[in-house]
Amino acid sequence: MKIPRTVKKYCPVCKTHTEHTVIIVKPSKQRTGLSWGARKAREGKKGKGNHGKYSKRPLNQRKRGVFKVSKGVDLRVECMQCRRKHVWRIEGRYKKVEFVSAIRK
Repeated sequence: MKIPRTVKKYCPVCKTHTEHTVIIVKPSKQRTGLSWGARKAREGKKGKGNHGKYSKRPLNQRKRGVFKVSKGVDLRVECMQCRRKHVWRIEGRYKKVEFVSAIRK
């Protein structure tokens, strides 16, 4: 999907239509091993023998359903006048999102 670098949108802070710059937000790195379930699983994997529910293969390997190959895009727009950021929702899932200087119609 091709997205323009700047778009003219309504800014609720300025209360007018102004130029906005578009930003793609990447997901942050998740903290692993700190939740209660992760600590319990780590405890259950100690020692020898069968570890019950902690020795099973992951659910996606057991079920082998349809896998989603793309993610939803998280777009933010920043007002050039007041510098406030707003969420810009775009429906659908896209494999590739790229910025274009101007989209020709």
